[in-house]
Amino acid sequence: MLKEQAQAVLALADAVGEPLRKAVSLILSTRDQVVVSGIGKSGLIARKIAATLASTGTPAIFMHPVEGLHGDLGAVSPNAVLLALSKSGHTEELVRFVGHFRRIGGHVIAVCESGAAPLAEPADIWLPIPARPEAGPLALAPTTSTLLMLALGDALAMALLDARGFSEKEFARYHPDGSLGRRLLLRAADLMHTGHQMPCVPRAASFNDLLLEMTGKRLGMTCIVDEKGALIGVFTDGDLRRLLTRCETPGKLTAGEAWRLSRRDPSETPVRFSTVQPSTLAVDCLEMMRESEITVLVLSEDGTIPIGIIRLQDLVRAGLG
Repeated sequence: MLKEQAQAVLALADAVGEPLRKAVSLILSTRDQVVVSGIGKSGLIARKIAATLASTGTPAIFMHPVEGLHGDLGAVSPNAVLLALSKSGHTEELVRFVGHFRRIGGHVIAVCESGAAPLAEPADIWLPIPARPEAGPLALAPTTSTLLMLALGDALAMALLDARGFSEKEFARYHPDGSLGRRLLLRAADLMHTGHQMPCVPRAASFNDLLLEMTGKRLGMTCIVDEKGALIGVFTDGDLRRLLTRCETPGKLTAGEAWRLSRRDPSETPVRFSTVQPSTLAVDCLEMMRESEITVLVLSEDGTIPIGIIRLQDLVRAGLG
């Protein structure tokens, strides 16, 4: 069965070249909405094609032909393009819908087996699908025909995407919650802990106050700032463990002294980045953390005054890790 369908798709590739180029040119020239329509299984494929077109830069909607004949045509502009799908090309409701679509000035691209079918005759462009028997023991349920429609719709969408110069950034704009969208759109500011959530103590604070701030804010770190509020550094749970191996009486230290005594050894990975701007891509923050082997970055507009922090686990939770 799969071999039969694969051969049908190859036959489609041989048959559709020039008509597909004409369809792409028509859609690009109108600069208007594409309406995709069909009934039954062809209607389900039409819904998927409309969704693929819309998500790859070509405005498109699905419209059921019966609903179109009962008022939904009011949503269609005179210069729109109808992509009509029917294996036989004889589906009565769809043929009537095509006729009314043409009357309001729309263009029609017909997808069916025969160019002499009632669906194809009034169309501007006929996209042929090979007349192959349906795959399966009874050859009755729509299988091969719907596969060919789906493949043709994908080919049309990808050809339009290429012709428009559709970019990854544009794709991400239409898929903000997808993995690519998050990687290209999510900024540090979208994930930062700021305001009262941001742990911060002055360098003159006692070691006890430093621990209370870290414990109370539950982020495993705190910023340490000078008298003007400028960032001196970040003190983390890891720094605390390092400090305890170097100082027998940490309780006598100030926050600034605790930070200074807990710095990494020269033999360890140097911290190349500690602050970033809020507009920095979250995925770039992840790369900075990995490069410096740290788990937190401080957000600052000017590189000195901290306004928030972002942690490695925030990035992982957002699906970037």
